[in-house]
Amino acid sequence: MFKSIIRPIVSCWEKLFSRIENIKVVENSPYGLLRMSVHPFKGQSIVLKDGTKIDSGDYIIELHISNLRLAKGEVGGIKVASDIQLLPLFRQELNNLAELASQGKLDPRAKALWGVTMLGPGLRRLGFQLEAMKEGLGSRLIVMWMNFLKWVFSPSSSKAPSRNKPKRKGYQYWMSIEELINKYQKR
Repeated sequence: MFKSIIRPIVSCWEKLFSRIENIKVVENSPYGLLRMSVHPFKGQSIVLKDGTKIDSGDYIIELHISNLRLAKGEVGGIKVASDIQLLPLFRQELNNLAELASQGKLDPRAKALWGVTMLGPGLRRLGFQLEAMKEGLGSRLIVMWMNFLKWVFSPSSSKAPSRNKPKRKGYQYWMSIEELINKYQKR
């Protein structure tokens, strides 16, 4: 009951935040699961596993999962009861992103895909480089917000997490545009 009251409020916030941060659905997205914004990176310099160096001020494509799509409980004809069911859908979304990148339809200034997540193991399977979020108030607030969003937008049919299950950690995830094309572009 509480979810049904709070979900419309959080949905309005999601739409407002998307407008403020210029977050858009990825062009030709097969499921509408991925949204993105392009902006300068504001963190510490990092060298990705393929040698791409990202410095503060370099442009990145920040990826976001569409919570509004997940709230429906079904994506692409698949009932979403767990995060693992999303992996094949995200692979197709990444295939689309790779095609856009290879056709020059992504911002040419962008050097990498980036974001924050609590789905670290799944993103590692997709080929992303994971970096644990630094301990601190900011990262704890982000993790709390992501937990809240997961609770608000998870379909009521999904299983409740086990109380014995360890808490998920927050990660930054990375993949260079070059690696995206090499790994996901259809040949």
